[in-house]
Amino acid sequence: MGKDLIIVKQLPQIEEHLKELSTEIDKKVENAKSLVCTEENVKAIKQVRADLNKEFKEVETQRKAVKEQILAPYMQFEEVYKTYISEKYKSADIDLKQKIDSTENELKKQKEQEIKDYFEEYKTANNIDFVTYEQTKINVTLTASKKSLKEQAKVFIDKIKDDLQLIETQECKEEILVEYKQNLNVSRAIQEVANRHKLLEEEKKKQEEKVVTIVSNENHEITKESHEQLEQVFNKPLERPEEQKQEPILTLKFIVKGTRTKLKELKKFLEDGGYDYE
Repeated sequence: MGKDLIIVKQLPQIEEHLKELSTEIDKKVENAKSLVCTEENVKAIKQVRADLNKEFKEVETQRKAVKEQILAPYMQFEEVYKTYISEKYKSADIDLKQKIDSTENELKKQKEQEIKDYFEEYKTANNIDFVTYEQTKINVTLTASKKSLKEQAKVFIDKIKDDLQLIETQECKEEILVEYKQNLNVSRAIQEVANRHKLLEEEKKKQEEKVVTIVSNENHEITKESHEQLEQVFNKPLERPEEQKQEPILTLKFIVKGTRTKLKELKKFLEDGGYDYE
C-alpha cells in the first residue's frame, strides 16, 4: 500500500485504477467480516481492523492530494475569470440595483404619504381622533393601486365609526369607550365592562349581606341579654307571649331596678294590665 495508488493523468484512467483497487479491497473487507471474534482471537481481529483503517487513511491522503492537483488549474482560471469577467458584471448589477431601489423607495414613500393624508382627512371628517395610521397595518407596495389602498383606510375608519355608534347605545358607554380605545375591539370592550360591573355588584351584595348579618346578630344579643336580666329579676323562666294580631304590637325596652318586693308588684301590675313583656 506504500506505492502511489492514484496518479493524476486524466479522469478515465483514475476511475479504472480505482476499480482495480476496489477488487482488492473487496477481498480484504469480505475476509474481515467473515471473522468470528472470540476471547482467543480478539487481539488478532483488532489488528486486522487497525490495518484496514491505516490503508484507508493512506488512500484518503492521496485522494486529497489529487483533489488539490485537479482543482489548482481551475482555481487559477477562476481568479482570472473573476478579474476580467464576473466582477465587472457584479459591479454593474450592484450599481443598477441601488439606483432602482432608491427610485422605487421614493415612489413607495410618495404613495404611502398620499394614503396617510387620505386617512387623516377621512378620520377628521368622521370626528375620530384616537387612532393612528400605523394601526391600520396597510401594506403599501408598488404594485398595489392607490384606490385599493385608500379603500383599506376607509374600511378601517368606517368600522371605528360603526363601533362608536354601537357603544353610544350601551348603558356604560363612557367606560366601554375607554376600554375600546385600548384595543379597538368593541365586543371585548363591552364584555369587559359588563364583567367588571357584575363583579362590583356581587361584591356590593356580599358587603350588604355582611352588614345585615352583623346588625341581626347585635339585635339578637341585645334581646337575649334583656330577657336574661328579667328572668334574674323575677327569679323564674319567662315565657314569650303570643303576638296579638288585631293591633300592631309596639315594643318598649327599659331596665327596672328595685327591691324584690317592688319588682313583684311591677310584675303583677303588668299582668293585671294585660301587658306583654319579656
